[in-house]
Amino acid sequence: MVKCFVRESGRFPANLLLILLIAAFMPISGDLRLSHESVKKLNKSMAGIYAGHITHFEKLELSNQEISDPEILNADGKWFAIREEGTTLGWLMADRIWGRYHEFEYALIVDTTCRIINVSVLSYPASHGNAVTGRKWLNGFRGFSPDSLPVFGANVDALSGSTISGTNLTESVSTSLGILKKLKEGDLLK
Repeated sequence: MVKCFVRESGRFPANLLLILLIAAFMPISGDLRLSHESVKKLNKSMAGIYAGHITHFEKLELSNQEISDPEILNADGKWFAIREEGTTLGWLMADRIWGRYHEFEYALIVDTTCRIINVSVLSYPASHGNAVTGRKWLNGFRGFSPDSLPVFGANVDALSGSTISGTNLTESVSTSLGILKKLKEGDLLK
């Protein structure tokens, strides 16, 4: 239940209005909860990428008092180290983004040089725009890094009928690579 405070003049106090506006537009961070089907797809992808390895994920802690960058703070709960017996094999980022009318889940896997080795759409709940789930198109992200960002329609193929989903996925991957660069520069990739 939200309580509304109104002065006798019928107007909000200025400081309360400011707090409400900041809260409404502030990015919300926290643990990302993937659907059961998405977790199954992610495990299948991991088994293919790291065949013969016994890997596990360790969440990167990005919400400590020394971090003030809002992009990094908003990424808390989305980034994980991929490890095998204490050795880091790469990093995983999982997130939800919007297509035209719905959210969908995807995962980005990068190696220790911060180059993309895999992008997977884990769930896509609509038939319209589902070309973004195609393996051939997703393979076009391989090799991009924080120094070479993907751009939809330029160095990543445009998709007819999936323009919004493809653009949003490409922008999210590009933003994630930018965050990865900040994590590396801030010595937060452990």
